[in-house]
Amino acid sequence: MQLGDRHRSELKPIVALHHCYTDCGDVETMLEAEDFCAGGIECTLQNEDGSFPIENVERMQGTVVDHKVKCIIREAVLGAMKIQSEFSSSRAHFLRVLNYGRDLFCKGDPNIIKYWPKTWQDCISLLSGEGYTEAIQYWICLNREHPCCYDITNSPEELCKFEHKPKVTSGGPRNIALIGHWDGWQPFSTSCKHSCGAIEVSIATMKKSDRCSTEEVYVSGFVPSYLLPNKCPISLDPFLEILVKELEDLFVNGAQGSESTHYYYGNYRYHSRYPSDERDLNMFVQTMKDIECEDRPTVHATMARERGFTGLSILHRLYAAYGFNILKDLTFDAMHDVTLNIIHHHLLRYLEAGILSRNEIDVRLAAIPWTSELKDGRLPTSVTKRLGFWKAEELQKFCYPASEYVLGGILPDDEYHVWILIVRITEMIFQIGRSGWSDDDIQLLKQLILRHNTLTEEVEGLKSCVVTLHNLIHYPEEIKHFSSPDNYWCYTFERAVHGYVVRSSNNRNMELSFSNSECLREFLKFHSGNVQSSMKLNTSFFPGYVHASTISEAVTMAKHRDVAYQSILVGGKKYTSLSTHEVTEVFRVLKKQQQKHFTLAVIQAPSIYMSQHGFGGTLYRVGEHVLVSDDAGELSVAKIDAILAVNIEEEYHLLLKGEEYAQSVTETGDSRIHTSSENPFVESTSSMIFFPCKSIVRKVMLFPDPDHLHDPYMYVVIDHQRPFIPLNKEAVIVPHFPEAGDMVCVRGTIGNEVYFAHIQSVNKNSNTCQVYFYGNDPGHPSISASKYKRLKLQETVENSPSDFALCVRRDTGVMEPFREEEVPLMVRLRLGPSEDIAKIFVLEASEARLLEVTEEVW
Repeated sequence: MQLGDRHRSELKPIVALHHCYTDCGDVETMLEAEDFCAGGIECTLQNEDGSFPIENVERMQGTVVDHKVKCIIREAVLGAMKIQSEFSSSRAHFLRVLNYGRDLFCKGDPNIIKYWPKTWQDCISLLSGEGYTEAIQYWICLNREHPCCYDITNSPEELCKFEHKPKVTSGGPRNIALIGHWDGWQPFSTSCKHSCGAIEVSIATMKKSDRCSTEEVYVSGFVPSYLLPNKCPISLDPFLEILVKELEDLFVNGAQGSESTHYYYGNYRYHSRYPSDERDLNMFVQTMKDIECEDRPTVHATMARERGFTGLSILHRLYAAYGFNILKDLTFDAMHDVTLNIIHHHLLRYLEAGILSRNEIDVRLAAIPWTSELKDGRLPTSVTKRLGFWKAEELQKFCYPASEYVLGGILPDDEYHVWILIVRITEMIFQIGRSGWSDDDIQLLKQLILRHNTLTEEVEGLKSCVVTLHNLIHYPEEIKHFSSPDNYWCYTFERAVHGYVVRSSNNRNMELSFSNSECLREFLKFHSGNVQSSMKLNTSFFPGYVHASTISEAVTMAKHRDVAYQSILVGGKKYTSLSTHEVTEVFRVLKKQQQKHFTLAVIQAPSIYMSQHGFGGTLYRVGEHVLVSDDAGELSVAKIDAILAVNIEEEYHLLLKGEEYAQSVTETGDSRIHTSSENPFVESTSSMIFFPCKSIVRKVMLFPDPDHLHDPYMYVVIDHQRPFIPLNKEAVIVPHFPEAGDMVCVRGTIGNEVYFAHIQSVNKNSNTCQVYFYGNDPGHPSISASKYKRLKLQETVENSPSDFALCVRRDTGVMEPFREEEVPLMVRLRLGPSEDIAKIFVLEASEARLLEVTEEVW
């Protein structure tokens, strides 16, 4: 088996390239003595008086010319390699480009042609002087005679060696963090048994805008997955060995510059009330070692299933270096956990069980008016024909923002109560959380996850409580520890896989070919980083507005110029005119005094870029719907019909002309609300309005009324870019695990009435409890406040006992709270039967200390 790796030469080419590029830029000047030595001229060319002999001067001038030619040829070869990398072409195509460049540059001059490389190896030799090295090929021994051990050798003839020489270091120079990722993929368009994989890393301490680019994904090694043994926990360890060994070396030495094996995680009610203790790594190391050293497959599988470990990870070696804790410092990936597992599981279950109609979903899904940003990627199109081809991005976009409007009203209530929770979780992780997390946000996410997991267990059963569902409960702590999941999720790494697959290869020894291509790509990337960009921007600057021809130019300008409101017109512009009524409206909006017979100079553009909106800026186009804020801060919906730059008194003002939408109301004057999403309905007023571009808040989508999809007269506002959820942690009730003595809140049997009750006993076998009500249930008039009722736990217990308090009010007006050890029935016996002397009240905990209570007795 082979493994490609950059080893530890990654930093060296960067330093060499800086020196090389500086020398190339100064070829017009006289080379210094050390440059002559590098060019093959001795330092003893001078006379004793310091002058140069004539013949040596001629040699020096010739060396300068040769050095200049070599530098130009080297830059030409690098340019050809960049073209090959960008177009993923073969080496044969590269040589054709190289020969074409030779004919253009050399023009048949034999004195220049002699320096021009003729083969691929000549090009590699030319770059070797700049620090480039090709990938290294290793051989890995996974012999069955030592199933729990492996060794890496430099050749197939080299024998295995099992030795370890520990090194000791002190301190913690950790100024860089890496995000690791492993993924398997098919290198061919058709299905076959030749599967590959890649171990990739990116730099976590890099700026997010750079880190989320596939250009910043670096490959540690390519893995021939089809050659690895099945169900072998250590099969990837040899491929990680090089990376771990490099991390150890960098830290120590420093560096410059058949039977079901599913385990179900249930009993979420109990764990919500009694969270598990934090695991100590030192307590489990020996257990992991014992499992790893067990070479009997059945015993190994049993131990792994019972104890939750498959062995001791090779990453544990980093614990001795800088305290890397494999129980705390490994992250969960939201892309795989949330989208490809939980969302996909729920949706597939609804469809396979016949709970939802595929055709009805497709009809509603086709009516979603996706914005240009959401269209820039994969879109969920059809669950009837393409659900099996949906990737993480499609599942995420279906869940949020589409599903509330696609599934609302057709998914049964008990199922929708579970689904809407994963929608809110998806919104927080993939939308709201990308702008940062507060403590309240993390607590809200925790409540949503606990409620979702508990209801999933009780609605779908224990078999739905797999490890990916369990992983959700760790996300709040993960966010506190590692920051927002978008800093380390796998979307960037998955996009980088496409670059591996499209690379040209002869399908022989592909892993080594991939490794060499990756080495060359990274070398060219660092080399091109030293070249100053000479792109000329096609832009226009006027007082009050800036115009760019393309969105890329607008983004570049916004990064380097201070523009008012950071608003830039984008696209083809043209001059237009306004009617008299429109001119009057413009002056009213701008709050300027209109002059008689005044003619406005108006420039119209198809789009406007606002760099301070969204993640990295937002491009607003004609035809899109936006939320607009007036002077009082009130929000309204408008459709952009035109984007204008109006010239008044030699200054341009950016305005938008659009169609206004008003909130739809019922016959009684109440606002119409979409029940499933709790968003308002709006209707077109057919009236034209002008508003400043700075009044734009964000984009929205208008989904037609589900009852009139093909001929709508009102629309639901899909506010998919909202900065927060209109919820707080107190509004999300986690189903409570009851115990005797708890005071709880119970749902009534009619409507949504809520009653207070005191739990007398709990039967865990029948999953029921007996309670003492402090009020009569209208659905059961025979049950009075002095009788018990048997309740099913899943249907009744809503709140934690800490949310309520019992108090006694005496006839003197004195309020006395219950002590923790007191039982209501015993207190009533102690107070006596007369409620004129003392009454017992149930209050919320936040009101327990208030002296004023109502006279109503439950």
